This record gives sequence, structure tokens and C-alpha cells, in this order.
Amino acid sequence: MEKGAQIMESLPIWQFDLPLLMLVVLFAIVALWIRNLMGAAIVFGAYSFMMCLIWAGMGAVDVAFTEAAVGAGVSTVFIVSTIYNSSAKMRPRSRGLPFKLFIGVVVTVTGAFLLSALPDFPNWGDPDSPVNATAAPYYIKNSLQDTHVPNLVTSVLADYRGFDTLLETVVVFIACIGIYSILRIESARTKTEEPEEESASQPQYDPSDSLIVRQASRFMVPFMQLFALYVIAHGHYSPGGGFQGGVIFGASLILLAVSFDLKFLLNRWREKPLMLLVTTGVAIYAVVGLACLFMGGEYLNYEILDPALPGDRADARSHGILLVEIGVGITVIFSMLAIYINLASNGRLERGL
Repeated sequence: MEKGAQIMESLPIWQFDLPLLMLVVLFAIVALWIRNLMGAAIVFGAYSFMMCLIWAGMGAVDVAFTEAAVGAGVSTVFIVSTIYNSSAKMRPRSRGLPFKLFIGVVVTVTGAFLLSALPDFPNWGDPDSPVNATAAPYYIKNSLQDTHVPNLVTSVLADYRGFDTLLETVVVFIACIGIYSILRIESARTKTEEPEEESASQPQYDPSDSLIVRQASRFMVPFMQLFALYVIAHGHYSPGGGFQGGVIFGASLILLAVSFDLKFLLNRWREKPLMLLVTTGVAIYAVVGLACLFMGGEYLNYEILDPALPGDRADARSHGILLVEIGVGITVIFSMLAIYINLASNGRLERGL
């Protein structure tokens, strides 16, 4: 224990984390203070990127991967898509002094309550804390033997707490269906009225007509998709998995929609197949668990699938995790795409950004 504490003290953590933490706080204040919503979205993306560097410095590479893909990447695109169909500036509302004092008191009391709980937490990196003394050593010692998955994060997410990850996948599915149900509308305009309105609203110069942007996206998309598939399939052995790879693959499709137009993408991914694929990803995860039950094991106990999967009984757990990661990836890919399509087009599935 003493050797571990000495190693933690010798690591140059704060030399890197302190400047990044200061930048994170600065970006958070600027994002709240700035009145232009588009500028706030860009600052929020920078905030997420700084958080990505902090996670990487702490050794949480999988979390950093997710923060970079979701926080700094797709979330920023979603915010910009929402701003595209709304006002680009905040409308300040005049509030009286009593209201401001009330908010100040609420914030102060809440902050004091949260700070009062700090003494109950163990010190950062304390080897005697419950997590470092019990849970973490068990996973480190037994994860490879139990799951045959070298990546501890993947083994914990898809095996030890497979139920939780299944519910997280369902949450992504519900978010997609919720946004789709709220925003998706049928256009009431006739075909004769539509060209007039579009021609009147078309700018003289459309950035999506740029040959450089389109050709650059054509060049980037295949590499993004190949890397995304690698991240999904290789999440057992290196940082990644279904969530990270799914977001990268979805971002490649969103890039096509931004570089060309929304109908260019919808001509290749129809609306109904898109939503069916979102459901298929969740179904793959759930069916793998049901297959474990029907073959006489517990739900999501992958080793019972040995007769249906290649390799021996021990490798069945690794292959079962790969199946559920594929399901997660499918759900995330097409959920991200469906959410973007509805946000960017305000539910009309027309021009988009």
C-alpha cells in the first residue's frame, strides 16, 4: 500500500490537470455568460474537449474517447442543429431584485450542502478507499479469467454490469423515439408551393455547394467508418466499444448530410429502415440475454452460449460481449443519425443545415 501511495505522489498529475481544470472552469463561465447561442455552442465543444484531455490524463481512456466523440463532437452538432431552427441569440428577461436574491440564496445553500459532504469522501487516489481496496483489485485480478476480455472497461460494462449497459442502450433508443415523436411532422405545403418557398429562402451562396468541402468529406468518410468498425470490434482489447464506435460511424453519416444536404443522405438511408435499425440494435442485445435463458443459464451469462458460438466455453463470454457491443453500436449509429435529421430539419426531413 505504501509503495502505491508513493507512486501516486510521484506522478505529475496536477502539473497537467490544474491548467486544464482552470480552462474547463473558464469555458463553463464563458458558455453561460455569452449571449450568442452559436458562440456558446462552440465554447461548450471546447469545454468538452478539455474534459477529454482531463480524462485521458487520469488514465480513463475509454471515458476520454466517449467525451471526445459525444461531448466535443456530436453534442455540438446537435446544439448547432437546434439553433439553426431557433433564435441565434438569447432574449434577456428583466428580473427583479427579490428574484435575483432568491436565486443567490438557493445557489449558496446548495453549494454549501455539497461542500459539507467533501470530508466524507476518501482522498483522491487513496489506496485504502473502498473502491481501490476491494472492487478494483477484484476486477484487475479476475476480469481476464472470468470474461477472457483484456480490456477491463469493456468486461465491466458488458459483463459484470451487463444489465446496466442494456438499460443505457434502451435510454438511447427512448431518446431517439422521443425526439422523433415530438419533432416529426408532416409538411402541410403542396408541391407547387414548396419550390417557391425554398427558392425565396435560398441564399446566393450555399456553403454546401463547395466542391472542396464535398470532396474532402468523400475522402474522410470511408476512413471514419472503417475506424468506427475497428473501435466496435476491437473494444475487447483496446479503448472503445459499441458506444464510441457507434458515435464515430454516426458522425460520418452526419458529415455527409452537412457536406451535401439532408436529402442526399435520405436517398441512401430511408426513414423507415433507419428507425427499424435503431430497434434492431436493442433487440440484438436483448435477444442475446434471452438466448442465455433458453439455453439454461442466467440472463446475459454468455458462457452458456458455448454450443452456438465458436471456440471453447471460456471464449463464449468474449464472443457474447462482441454480439452485444454490435447491438449497442447499431442502436447508437442510427439513433444519432435520426436525432440529427429531426433536429436539423425541424422534423420536416427537408433541407437541414
